[in-house]
Amino acid sequence: MKKIVSFLLAVLMLISVVCVFGTAVSESRKNIFSYPMPITSRQTAQRFTKSFGSGYKNAPTPPLVVGNTLIVLSGKTIYKLDSEKGKVLAKASMYSSVGFATTSPTYYGGVIYAPLDNGVVQAFNYKTLESLWIYQDALGGQALCPITYDSGYLYTGFWRGEENYANYVCLTAKDENTKKTNEKKSPVWVRKNKGGYYWAGAAISKSFAVFGCDNGKSDGTSTSRIISVNKKTGKLAGTLSVKGDIRSAVTYSADTGRYYVSSKAGYVYQFKMNESTGAFSSLRSFKAPGEVTATPVIYAGRLYVGAQNGQKGQLLVLDASTLKKIYHADVDGYPQSAVTVCNAYYKDSGKIYVYATLNNNVGSVVVLEDSVGQKSGKATVLYKPGENKRQYCVSPISVASDGTLFYKNDSGYIFAVEKSDHFNVINEFLIKMITLYESIMKSLGF
Repeated sequence: MKKIVSFLLAVLMLISVVCVFGTAVSESRKNIFSYPMPITSRQTAQRFTKSFGSGYKNAPTPPLVVGNTLIVLSGKTIYKLDSEKGKVLAKASMYSSVGFATTSPTYYGGVIYAPLDNGVVQAFNYKTLESLWIYQDALGGQALCPITYDSGYLYTGFWRGEENYANYVCLTAKDENTKKTNEKKSPVWVRKNKGGYYWAGAAISKSFAVFGCDNGKSDGTSTSRIISVNKKTGKLAGTLSVKGDIRSAVTYSADTGRYYVSSKAGYVYQFKMNESTGAFSSLRSFKAPGEVTATPVIYAGRLYVGAQNGQKGQLLVLDASTLKKIYHADVDGYPQSAVTVCNAYYKDSGKIYVYATLNNNVGSVVVLEDSVGQKSGKATVLYKPGENKRQYCVSPISVASDGTLFYKNDSGYIFAVEKSDHFNVINEFLIKMITLYESIMKSLGF
């Protein structure tokens, strides 16, 4: 009998050791997802990594999740990947390359809209990857602005340097000539600006397009503008002077009835717009310790955005109504793209999770746990690439419906980071073994 008890205790000790070592081993601008994403490094597993070559000329764009596939642009090629294994399902040639590849393509209604170098936007059929049409801007430039789709129209901008002119354009999304794959599309309207447009995505209201500009000077901190234009004609409706190049998309919160944007001078701005005239009012600002180039994300009355802080960075948590700071979490790099918010656990626990990529020489993903009323918090590393895949990162995070996170860094790799059930399996096994142990002990009279 003592031998039986000793054996069972040894089994339990072995299981405990397995659990401990297992813990060490398995360690469209909305940006708000209700999918069950991993919330600690111990819950996280690397599904796959995929290389598109080294150097910026081969760097992939941040991957775009469409159903169970990923759309990635690299060099002069568009790829459709299986999101489960990273296998290439289809690929096609593009009219131009993606340049520095910092901007994801946009998907709507079975069509992919690709932002390409030399002022090009190219449309592709999602199923076949056949080209539908091509837009070549008259001034050209880097296609750094996200492409915003609204009611059959596309809005995006280009950049040609700090002191050069570049255009913001409105295009029809329609394929006017279905018999041609390389038809050249003309713009609906064009707005030229000295300094151009860099990461300046538009917010689209019922009547207006709202977006920011660079200031046309060699420094990024001089006065620039946020403008509203009639979204069908491009006619100027409102102008708001702010400090610093606008290097983020404009976003709107229906809860507060206000618009938000960030600037390279380190400001987060909030303002109202008259939906009848396009005129701006009620400008508020918050000054961060360094640059802010990420689009603010608003959820449950709080605004989340990354900021530079010397050689490192911060995740800022602001009151979305007043722009007053609630707290910040220090991180080891500059979170330069919009954060991703997971609210899948909010109903049961009151907790939300804020994810950010860091623009340092590692390119990690960090996560911050937050809740209503919380006044302090600490960001932890969720995922760190392997040593040969670490590089600087300005990639946003795309999320699949199973909670898997996808992003890229300057190493030329894309990463698929999934929620692992490894620990649940071990815990269930441990519980079963303890139950069995207790049952045997009870049958033996203990």
